[in-house]
Amino acid sequence: MDEAGYIWVGHFDENPAGIRCWSATGRLAWSSDGAPIPGLFDRYALNVSGTAAWACPYTEFPLVEIRPNRTDRPVRVWANRVRGAHAVAVHGERVAFYGGYGEEWDRLAYGVLAATAVEPTDVGLLTPPDGPAPGRRRVVGRGSRVYVQAEPFTAWGVFDLSS
Repeated sequence: MDEAGYIWVGHFDENPAGIRCWSATGRLAWSSDGAPIPGLFDRYALNVSGTAAWACPYTEFPLVEIRPNRTDRPVRVWANRVRGAHAVAVHGERVAFYGGYGEEWDRLAYGVLAATAVEPTDVGLLTPPDGPAPGRRRVVGRGSRVYVQAEPFTAWGVFDLSS
């Protein structure tokens, strides 16, 4: 839910609905149908920050900013070389992608927003302060933060891009 009370949902498994936004009363407020989002077959990462939604859809994994109330350009797209991220955090012009395929499961890839692409700046591993990288986990991106809940799913760790 964004700060205006809108509910954002990213569909998966080639659902043609893609990304949608509903009002608190259940009225469809925005849909990716017809939006200029390349390769939207599955939503891997979805982040709601303020009144914007950020997504990294499969197959091309662009970084997409959606601001339905912006009349001049409600959807902005940046080309992105990071593949398979399951969470994204955004703070100003900086972005972090968490996760990936195979050995990149715990990857934390940093970048900055340029005119048309995310420019990579650094790559590392996200590990808890008390030990090795977590095994099975849940991840959620919200604003500048990535929340990680590792098995046995009793506590959340937080990575904050703004700090």
